Amino acid sequence: MIDLPRLEHSAQGSSYDVILRDGDTLSVPRFQQQVTVIGEVQNATSHLFNPKLARDDYIALSGGATRRADRSRIYIVRASGSVLASEGSRWFEHRANAPIKPGDTVVVPLDTEHIPALPLWTQVTQILYNVAVAVLAIRSI
Repeated sequence: MIDLPRLEHSAQGSSYDVILRDGDTLSVPRFQQQVTVIGEVQNATSHLFNPKLARDDYIALSGGATRRADRSRIYIVRASGSVLASEGSRWFEHRANAPIKPGDTVVVPLDTEHIPALPLWTQVTQILYNVAVAVLAIRSI
């Protein structure tokens, strides 16, 4: 995304300067109409922007969050590239009830602290089995 106001006031050769070559075209959409929802949702999709809908409404339109979703760390990526985090994150600007704007992407992250019970117990029993085999092998010597 090109930040046109910053580009107008930047010096030639700055990091905001956009270099165009012969044959390049620049198209500026009049209005972004979609809000995209990705991550731990039932169906990652884009929806037409509706000013009456909030962040959680767009998540519900995508089928809702999965059981593996970390609902406390949902964040919004603006079309400009800025990030608005819900409560619980230290990295991004905090705005728990920030309004959704056209072009936004709602990201529902994976809860990495939650380990499902079956894989955990599978690993535990495998470790216990290996220890028992090792003890029996040592005793037989």
